[in-house]
Amino acid sequence: MPNHAVIEIEVGKVTSLNMFYASKHWIIRKKAKDKFSAEILEQLNKYDKITFKSITVKVETNLRYDIDNCIMVAKFALDAFKDWGGIPDDTKEFVPKLTMEYNPNLEKNTSKVFYRGLVS
Repeated sequence: MPNHAVIEIEVGKVTSLNMFYASKHWIIRKKAKDKFSAEILEQLNKYDKITFKSITVKVETNLRYDIDNCIMVAKFALDAFKDWGGIPDDTKEFVPKLTMEYNPNLEKNTSKVFYRGLVS
């Protein structure tokens, strides 16, 4: 019987895609990524270490941005999940599906990320 698992994390306000790439210096972008990676890794470390064969990722967000500008939530969450060891890489082989949706029931300026998949 396949062993499926779900890991859920919450993320505070992440910069929009427009603001992230409009930053004047790469160090500003690196600091933003480092901040959110640390926030995500802290939550992931509450779970027992598991490695997935592949995952689907769902992002629910209540940021005030257009939904396409919320993509940095997914980017930071996937990079941190890979660094944590949840998947070997964040390529389409291991992450064939990503969905994003607005959820007005979440606290303002927050997002939830759900990693779902078959455990190795």
